[in-house]
Amino acid sequence: MNSKTIQVSAFRHGPEGSRRVDETVCCEFALSIRLNGAELVTTLCTPADLEHLVLGILFSEGLIRQYEDIKSITVDTPNQTAEVETFATVEAPPSFKPLIATGGGKGKSFERKGLMPVTDTQTCLTAAQASRLMNLFLNASPTYITTRGVHSSALASPEKIMVFKDDIGRHNALDKVFGQCLVSGIDTGKHLVILSGRVSSEMLLKVALRRVPILLTKAVPTDTGIELAEKTGITLLRCSKEGAVTSYTHHWRINT
Repeated sequence: MNSKTIQVSAFRHGPEGSRRVDETVCCEFALSIRLNGAELVTTLCTPADLEHLVLGILFSEGLIRQYEDIKSITVDTPNQTAEVETFATVEAPPSFKPLIATGGGKGKSFERKGLMPVTDTQTCLTAAQASRLMNLFLNASPTYITTRGVHSSALASPEKIMVFKDDIGRHNALDKVFGQCLVSGIDTGKHLVILSGRVSSEMLLKVALRRVPILLTKAVPTDTGIELAEKTGITLLRCSKEGAVTSYTHHWRINT
């Protein structure tokens, strides 16, 4: 399986009765990741950009610090496995969860202490730029337009979207973005992240680990997400369907 979507037969019911229709739905894929010969985790995801997803998960969980830590990575799509070898001896901590569902909840990475605040003072944007980026972002996923069944994440400059990924899981979509950034050597600390889903504490801390100064979302953040954005020095923005931009924290990065 390597397609993001599949056609299924269904019935549509309405005032005129019932009729058979063909529906396009998202594919769910269980990827088992092995690290240095040992079972690490199975994640439920969309079957695309799997190498980037694996790298993003390893980074988010603190198992690698850079792409150069990887000795080899092999994704076997037909068998739904990924084998990773690192140069240094790395093992998952006892608290690591063996199954990562599409919604996230990934164990140790969100229990870390002493996360340094983001101190970037150069990355800024206007409300008009934020609204334009969100409009580009919302129209960038053919899978979402067809199915309404995936989340999307992107890394962007104030002028353009640089990396875009989608997945049935919002955590997976963001991990894929960061995985590609590791491979491509993109400095996430000088750009902004755009999310389609809500900004909870887990998503906010994942962004903070990559030193991203601005986080833009289309969904209302949680109170804990806002609190952590304030503590970690991240400018948290929401862009509504009408184009209005709301800043919750560190408003000084928004130029008028």
